[in-house]
Amino acid sequence: MVAEPEEQHLIDLQLEDFKNQEKLFGKPLTIKVIGKKTLATWWESYGNEHLELQRFVIRVLSLTCSSSGCERNQSAFEMVRT
Repeated sequence: MVAEPEEQHLIDLQLEDFKNQEKLFGKPLTIKVIGKKTLATWWESYGNEHLELQRFVIRVLSLTCSSSGCERNQSAFEMVRT
């Protein structure tokens, strides 16, 4: 989802801060509210120190989760097969 190698590298480094709860990710308030906000809202609020990771995560969270496209294709394939 990220084409630029430099941005990929920054996201990878910033992801380590998230996993290790470093910088803003380790603050008590940041940890306390993670279950009380939607994930996209949490990232908007607390991802400011990690802009590349913040943009990437919000992009991923904004993806539509649906199987309707697959089901539509399956119906078309069924018609072709019969």
